[in-house]
This record gives sequence, structure tokens and C-alpha cells, in this order.
Amino acid sequence: MPELISGTAVTNRNRTANMLKTQWYVCPLCGNVISAAGEGAFHCCGIALPPLVPEEPDDSHTISVECMDGEYFVRMEHPMTKSHYLSFFAAVTSERVTLVKLYPEQEPETRLPARGRGWLYACCNRHGLFRIPLPKR
Repeated sequence: MPELISGTAVTNRNRTANMLKTQWYVCPLCGNVISAAGEGAFHCCGIALPPLVPEEPDDSHTISVECMDGEYFVRMEHPMTKSHYLSFFAAVTSERVTLVKLYPEQEPETRLPARGRGWLYACCNRHGLFRIPLPKR
């Protein structure tokens, strides 16, 4: 919207919308999670949301993934208090995004369908977005 009001020409360069290039946006006030198949301009609670930049997990954010019964069992050793918790796990392949929302005081684990190659994301409300490749089935 600001570009339109200012008169700046906006060109959409994102023509392919590859799901493996999914961008994540999380509202720091209400925790709303937005995924987009490319870059976008999103607002929530009156503020502009920057895209989260995924990082490799560090020692305090190690993601454990096991393949069992056609699913990935995903777990992290992570605090799940009201002030520090994992917000979500997501599996992204070339054709779909599967998101599991997590809440404080819940176990930091889930099952996700094993549907091919892609990325596994975990989002910590304090330390941001972490990403690892999905293991081969």
C-alpha cells in the first residue's frame, strides 16, 4: 500500500510461486503465523511483518526427526513456558505446506506426513526460525 500511495511502480518478479521458497511471517504481538509462496507485504496488529530468515539450529535448538509409519516424528528439547516456547513446526515440500501450531506448556513434538523432499521448520518465539532438510524416507 505505501508504494501505491507514494507513486512508486511495483513489479511482481515472483512468477513461479515455488512452495520450497515459502516465506514465514509471525506477529510479535499476537503470534499470528502467515506463510506465503514467495515474498509479500503483510501487516498484523497495526505493524508491518518482516519475513523471518531461517537459520541452522544451534545447540539449544536441535531438531530431532525420526521416520516411522509414513510420518516424521519431530521433537525438540526446548522450554515451553508462557514467555519462551516453540510457536510451530512445519514441513514444506514442492507441493504443500503442513503446519502444526504449538502452544506454551504443550510438549514440543508432533507428527508430520512424510511426503517427499523439502524443509522442516521450527519457530521459537524468542530466537526465530530454524530450518533443516527433511530426511529421506
